[in-house]
Amino acid sequence: RHTKCIYWNQHEAVKGKLDFEGNKDVVSFIKLCAQHDILVLIRPGPFIASEYEFGGFPSWLLTEKPDNRLQDIGVRVSWQRVKMVWQTSTNLKPYLYHNGGPIIGLQVENEYGSNPACDKKYLESLAEHFRTILGPEILLYTVDGPGTHMMECGTLPSLYNTVDFGSGDIRKHFAVQAQYNEGGPPVDTEFYSGWLSHWGSRFPSKSRSAVAAKLDEMLAYGASVSMYMFHGGSNFGYTSGAKGNKEATVFVPHTTSYDYDAPLSEAGDTTMKYWDIRETIRKYGPVYSVPRNSTKKSYGKIEMKLVANIFNDTFVNKCGSRRMNKYPLSFEENNQTNGVIIYSTDVKTSGNLMIGKIRDRAYIMLNKQLVGMIKGSQVNTTIKITAGRLDVMVLSDGHINTGRVQMEDPRNYMKGVTRPILLDSQPLLHWELSLLPLHSMSCYMEQHPPKYRDPANFIPGSIYHGVLETGCDPTTDTYLDTSGWGKGVSFFQGINLGRHWP
Repeated sequence: RHTKCIYWNQHEAVKGKLDFEGNKDVVSFIKLCAQHDILVLIRPGPFIASEYEFGGFPSWLLTEKPDNRLQDIGVRVSWQRVKMVWQTSTNLKPYLYHNGGPIIGLQVENEYGSNPACDKKYLESLAEHFRTILGPEILLYTVDGPGTHMMECGTLPSLYNTVDFGSGDIRKHFAVQAQYNEGGPPVDTEFYSGWLSHWGSRFPSKSRSAVAAKLDEMLAYGASVSMYMFHGGSNFGYTSGAKGNKEATVFVPHTTSYDYDAPLSEAGDTTMKYWDIRETIRKYGPVYSVPRNSTKKSYGKIEMKLVANIFNDTFVNKCGSRRMNKYPLSFEENNQTNGVIIYSTDVKTSGNLMIGKIRDRAYIMLNKQLVGMIKGSQVNTTIKITAGRLDVMVLSDGHINTGRVQMEDPRNYMKGVTRPILLDSQPLLHWELSLLPLHSMSCYMEQHPPKYRDPANFIPGSIYHGVLETGCDPTTDTYLDTSGWGKGVSFFQGINLGRHWP
């Protein structure tokens, strides 16, 4: 079976503009699962987690009033909008299992027991809404860690309440689950086959023998098991989130790769862990033939040449927009989620420039010369500057996806410049903002054939272009090796592959 997440921020990235086309077409995906006899569990949110950008919430919620707490947001701020998205997005009712479809259940929230709000009315309103849309027959379930407090806050008597874990005493874990259900099988809804990865950390791994042994133990116990993850993947574009805390003093972004050390790799290949799991499953039921791993090929080095810079007026006009504002507004206040914003103003005198807070990284330019770089963890950074044209280029590394966060101060979680920029203790005013979401590079490259420039002119925001020659074999897989590169974003055929940060 497969768990399908429905990300609110995919379908309403811009408030009031709904999008269910292309790879956001939920119904077509469900139909495809049905064609291949795959059973489906739906995780509809509104909070998803999954190391995904903002846990599935659209970032414009940070500007909503009056209450900006994350999982309470459905009840107190935008629950009507959640209903609108669901009612507009898809009619899943014909695809429920009891109607002949592949959907066997729908998850209510995600590990809500880990949220300190512990608001049962919120969970009840979610469950009521899903039953109103999909009918009373739908199996609704919850997922929480196997701790008493988590199950107490994350469950409802009217739902089937499951647990998630990757190790430990399964009898103890399932005993906790049983306390919150009247009968029913033990279920590990997220059996962790590996673990997530962060920039700057070692790639995590989990012993394949330990995974196979724990799976064997649960199947022998009669439990139902859903692996997280069974197939690794990629956080294409700006879809990767970050680990954080309530005070926003912790910010650890997730990598573009979501290989997860899963049984099937990011490339879709079987691993030794997969074959160990397969042999374990063979003890309890049939196994099926497996296609061969795809062929990989090295195409050698690709010469990358400097072609443009995002500071260029032509680039901004084609791929972004500009606006003037008295103050340097955050990404969210500019209706932008990720990418880059360049904050520009004219400084009349020399002095001490103090940047109170940015998220998540800023390059400080004076008269097109780099004079400083600031990380999001730094506060009240001071740089001595002279008069001239000041540009502050800010990059977003993704919004946190941790469920424990509550938004008493939503500006803690906004991107871009989130506190005033001062010169000798006085705020700098009257800013030109260049808004560059950078979802694609087609906006520029399709209209401007590459014109190579002198690499000696490099400044942050430079764009490099190269050509991959595949010959007559377009089906052979390959990898993009970013070793030795700096921090940036890679595009292929104009499509945003994601952040690189070797």
